[in-house]
Amino acid sequence: MNICEGTKKALEENKCIREKPYKVKVKPIKGDVGTIMGLDGSHPVKGWQPTARELVSESWEVME
Repeated sequence: MNICEGTKKALEENKCIREKPYKVKVKPIKGDVGTIMGLDGSHPVKGWQPTARELVSESWEVME
């Protein structure tokens, strides 16, 4: 799925998104900056900014 579809679904389900096969996930938050972290939740960093490649990718998935 694309990043828009993934973000909408993640917000509805209070989950994260990730672009396969990368080992990081993003927690989108309404009205604030998203947080990027390891798949296990380690090393959270606020303020993730997607690249143009990430914005057009169709390899996004929703996850815990």
